Amino acid sequence: MMIHQLQVSYTMAQDRLLVRLNTHGGEELRLWLTRSMMKQLLGHLLKAVGTPATATGPLVSHDGSSSAALAQFKKQEALQQADFKTPFKAQASALPIGAAPLLATTVHISPLAGGSLRLGFEDKSDTSNTSPGFEVTLDAPLLHGFMHLLDLALKEADWGLALSPAPEAQVASALDAFVGAEPPRYLN
Repeated sequence: MMIHQLQVSYTMAQDRLLVRLNTHGGEELRLWLTRSMMKQLLGHLLKAVGTPATATGPLVSHDGSSSAALAQFKKQEALQQADFKTPFKAQASALPIGAAPLLATTVHISPLAGGSLRLGFEDKSDTSNTSPGFEVTLDAPLLHGFMHLLDLALKEADWGLALSPAPEAQVASALDAFVGAEPPRYLN
């Protein structure tokens, strides 16, 4: 299933994140993510994005930069190329899992080659044997875009969860590094 558009929004009445995915075939998939699900999911998503699986192994740079710095560069590059201006197409030709959003109670995450990620969402809240769900594969640029949209929605939800540290936290950690630093020692 090829994803064409993604939308993530916070719905205050439900106190959930609504994820909507449009496919190139005109289908729309809808998904609810609760705060508790996001708490569990965040660490796995950050790990998957921070350490992309590649055929050649971990990311390395010719100048010795860390893989985290290279992952951050890849993220910035993907976000610059993403199209956040085109409105989400709300009129779907088909709703394969129905009009009501799927309540994600179980998420399966599988890293793939090239930084892609396969996400499988299931609703196991019903006691019957059937568990409705769907699976999508997000390539690296789409995954970074999805993470960015999740981050924006989490800030709006004010759940105390975030994918990126607040600017104040970044400044505080930089100041802490200076406070704990030892002065240089010289030999004459």
